[in-house]
Amino acid sequence: MDKHLLLTLSERQDGLYGVRFVGNFFANKDNLNITLLYITPRSMGEWGNDVGMELQMRKAEAEGRQALDAAKVHLVKSGFDPDQVITKLQGRRISKVMEIIQEGAKGLYDAVVLGRRGLSWLEQAFEESVTKSLLDRSVDFPIWICRRPEMDRQHVLACVDGSPASDRMVDHIAHILLQETDQAVTLMAVGRKGQIADKHVNAILSSARDVLLDRGFSPERIRLQGMEEGAAAKAIMKEADDKGFAAVAVGRTGTGQGLLKRIFVGSVSQALFQELQGAALWLA
Repeated sequence: MDKHLLLTLSERQDGLYGVRFVGNFFANKDNLNITLLYITPRSMGEWGNDVGMELQMRKAEAEGRQALDAAKVHLVKSGFDPDQVITKLQGRRISKVMEIIQEGAKGLYDAVVLGRRGLSWLEQAFEESVTKSLLDRSVDFPIWICRRPEMDRQHVLACVDGSPASDRMVDHIAHILLQETDQAVTLMAVGRKGQIADKHVNAILSSARDVLLDRGFSPERIRLQGMEEGAAAKAIMKEADDKGFAAVAVGRTGTGQGLLKRIFVGSVSQALFQELQGAALWLA
């Protein structure tokens, strides 16, 4: 089955983080299509007839085309056919966050891929984070955040807690990775005293494994890991670093006292969003 990813770009070089991750992670590129999206600051209609404003618009469009061309060249060099890569330059009519949400919703993409540059304390205080704003919205498509991905990493660490969101995340992984036979999935449940809420870790892991098997995964590509740990985010990041995982996957919401109940709320979310490096963060 063909897959389609939306990769958002900016004029910054770190906007290629998502491009680099996708180009390196997927060995089987034949059934994967890419749309590269660059959103310019304003649309033609908003600039009016002012000559100075029109010059700024043309400069913004030129920067956008340059970023799109550079990203497409990188993807082609990594093994994609040029026909698999669509470039889209779009003038911003509403907020950048809403532009991405609208494109993601109408495009029927399997995931929206965002590059994530490191934020200094000054940027955190004074600049809007498009990625964080996007995650605060209600969206029905998976989001991948790529913050300085390391190219020598492989495999996916999927954090499960038995919730419906966790099941959707595992189903997303199965769809994305079914034909990527070199990529294995480690299902990891982090709980206290062997439980997450009222569910036993072993039962959660077994249920998630069954989802992958039902989708056609071979048992050899699935690993199970239960862990008793109070600081879930630290345990996940340590596991990702120690084992060199290319991606960490979590559900958008969860249940009980597990990590996923608080995803992107509070200290756990800040740790994953701001500190996870080397691996991409998949939210489904």
